[in-house]
Amino acid sequence: MTIKVRRVGNSVTLTIPKSFNVAPGAKFKAELQDDGSIVYRPEHRNPFEGHWFKEDLHQEDVMNDHEVLDSEWS
Repeated sequence: MTIKVRRVGNSVTLTIPKSFNVAPGAKFKAELQDDGSIVYRPEHRNPFEGHWFKEDLHQEDVMNDHEVLDSEWS
């Protein structure tokens, strides 16, 4: 498959064929190789970024939840 570089404003772009199923807004890191090849690699998110963990984190105060137990000595 051959893709032609196109000018858009002050930039040039390479389009991605729809058949590649790349979601709009996806991020890639671009690398220019010594031989002139351009390699795009998906940018992986850091799993520790954001506040997603706060939604799943639920703690209960166990210090206030006590009951009187029978003595094992009686």
